[in-house]
Amino acid sequence: MQLNLQLKNLLFVILVRSQHISQLVQTDFKHVLLILLFLNLGISKTTAQQKEIKPVTVPDSEHRLLHSAIAGHDYDLYIHFPAGYDTAKTNYPVLYVMDGANDFSPTLEYLGLLMAEYRIKEPIVVAIGDGGLIGSATNKRNRDFTPTASPSMPGSGGAFLFLNFIEKELIPLIESEYKADSSNRTCYGYSMGGLFSTYILFQKPYLFKNILIGSPALSYDQGTIFDIEKKYAAQHTDLAVNVFIEVGELEMPEQKASFQKLANLLQTRKYKSLHLHTVIIEKVTHLTGKPVTMLKALGWAYTKPHRIF
Repeated sequence: MQLNLQLKNLLFVILVRSQHISQLVQTDFKHVLLILLFLNLGISKTTAQQKEIKPVTVPDSEHRLLHSAIAGHDYDLYIHFPAGYDTAKTNYPVLYVMDGANDFSPTLEYLGLLMAEYRIKEPIVVAIGDGGLIGSATNKRNRDFTPTASPSMPGSGGAFLFLNFIEKELIPLIESEYKADSSNRTCYGYSMGGLFSTYILFQKPYLFKNILIGSPALSYDQGTIFDIEKKYAAQHTDLAVNVFIEVGELEMPEQKASFQKLANLLQTRKYKSLHLHTVIIEKVTHLTGKPVTMLKALGWAYTKPHRIF
């Protein structure tokens, strides 16, 4: 736009200062008018295009920042409300999703498919962000999802504080400010988020009705999560929760072996109230298995009886 104005000023100066202005007007005035008209149209078109640009928003959703006094960090909360929420006189299930910056949008997509196919009740979605997208310099999933500090991962070992943040700060906030059903909470995590969901399972399983674990990084820090499982089993005779665990058929052998170890342990413990579903998804790797895992996990958790597809 600045360039167009400069051209217009230059043309005006040429017209005023020309010693042969009368001849110029007679011969080229139409050409000058056409140039000016063209420039004006360009400016108008650019202005119109700028006015048409709008930010992308997610309907019935909000984004808020929550500081944790327990963990000492800020967390992004991506919250989505079910259709009809504002006028509803009932409380809703709540789905807590790890890696919220990445998984908020796909969660809404898959819930929409499940609502259309199986008529499930739409939950409130609370996707917890750890400072940015996975892989970004500000993302702190390796800090918050790891139960122990590993020398190979600086800053790790924050799962204890992160879980306490969820129990003592996040859940009370959601259940005091929103129409949340405290008896129907679900958590979902994949990969490192799956490791953290497994940590929840053996630390505070009573927090959730459903714990959904996608391709968990159980071999982290030489498999110390199995020490946590062993300690839980020594102190408890039951595990009252619905648990979904998945791994991809084409994943690394170590990933599949640790999955099978966890599945076998949970089955041999014979917990009376444990409802366990394990699945090896055919023809998928760790990355390509992520979308189908979330769809299967949410479908299993929110259908009655549990649907397996």
